[in-house]
Amino acid sequence: MNRILARHIVWICSFLVIFSAGAADSARVVPPAFRMPTANTQMKNITFVIFDTETTGFSPANDRLVEIGAVKVRDGKKLGEKTWLINPRRYIPWYVQKVHNIAPEMLEKCPTFEEVYPEFLEFIDGSVLIAHNAPFDIRFISAEAERHDMPRPKNAVLDSLALFRNWYPDLKSHTVSDLIDLFDISTDGMQAHRATDDSLFVYYAIQKEMERRSDTPRFQELLKSAGSALRFTGN
Repeated sequence: MNRILARHIVWICSFLVIFSAGAADSARVVPPAFRMPTANTQMKNITFVIFDTETTGFSPANDRLVEIGAVKVRDGKKLGEKTWLINPRRYIPWYVQKVHNIAPEMLEKCPTFEEVYPEFLEFIDGSVLIAHNAPFDIRFISAEAERHDMPRPKNAVLDSLALFRNWYPDLKSHTVSDLIDLFDISTDGMQAHRATDDSLFVYYAIQKEMERRSDTPRFQELLKSAGSALRFTGN
């Protein structure tokens, strides 16, 4: 009887191990599918997420994300915004802190990248992404995803820096601060060089310019001005 009981216990334990492994695999982060809008799609029918990142430095290989900010818009209306402060588990150099004003003590109790990343993927589901100097943000998010053995987003990304360089080639600089001045965007209650606020600045600038150019702007106009759509390839 004891032998039979022992065999049953072994069988049950083996089943639980297999089941647990399968459950863990099924719980792995899966980036949402993405379908690119057609060139003739009206801008009002596209959901955009303008996002920005703040980091501990300039190297995706050696530095880490400390903040992701994102704003979701459709047809000129803000659908939502999210800010994720991220514990990089490392010190932030003083000269970087001076740029974004994020001190290490602000992040001590914040979640890590692998904890916030699924929320970011859910927030950008089905959206065309826009970032200012997008290759920088793409490389950092791709590096963090790869570092944690997590898949990269599938969404297409437009670079608003390239966009405004094409729209205003005579401007000496095309930083977010320059866009604020150019379009006379109100900054009341907002802070430059913080991810969510910078995303809002970029969105307001794009909206103003697209409305100036056409009564019914279409995706092809934005895509042409941006040069091309970028992907999270990590390159």
